[in-house]
Amino acid sequence: LAGLFLGRIANFINGELLGKIVAMPGEPAPWWAVKYPQEFLDGHDCAALMTHQQAQERELAIEGIIHRAGYTGDVVEGYKRVLEKIQAGNVELARELEPWISARHPSQFYQAAAEGLVVGGVLWILWKNPRKPGVIGCVFLILYGALRIVTELYRLPDAHLQVQRVLGLSRGQWLSVGMIAAGLITLVIVSRRNVPKLGGWGQKRTVAA
Repeated sequence: LAGLFLGRIANFINGELLGKIVAMPGEPAPWWAVKYPQEFLDGHDCAALMTHQQAQERELAIEGIIHRAGYTGDVVEGYKRVLEKIQAGNVELARELEPWISARHPSQFYQAAAEGLVVGGVLWILWKNPRKPGVIGCVFLILYGALRIVTELYRLPDAHLQVQRVLGLSRGQWLSVGMIAAGLITLVIVSRRNVPKLGGWGQKRTVAA
């Protein structure tokens, strides 16, 4: 669970698994929204939601930023180098680029909180009391799958997939449906087993004299 939490934080730092757009470039954005300069290189770039004129104006502005940063030639490679400068602490470049980037849901934080903190907290509470072997694993599958379905509502599906949604759900959400089903079926099987329960961390321990 700590790995899931830290993995999502790493996704945020790297600008991966972008959230849905809440404000286009130039529009006022909520205080909690985040701008990812990596979107220009991503298959979910906001230009796809713009008119041709707006997209062209944005592209020319970004090319101008790249040239002023001292790079000519391939736009993609130049933009990557601009990102490297921004990540190294170039505030001026970041300010120039900011008006041309969309504001998005910080979906990585949503998933970090749900998959790491919420799931971990619930399992820790369940671990307090005696339970049959396998119950914790089943609850993990059910809870993780349910929360993944919810948090994926704020995240864009992987851009490289040819079919990004089936019946309105992303691949991650369908896999989560499978996890929930597997967890429920296994939980029924586990609960019917005639085996002793495992002790929880909240049980008093006795020490032999």
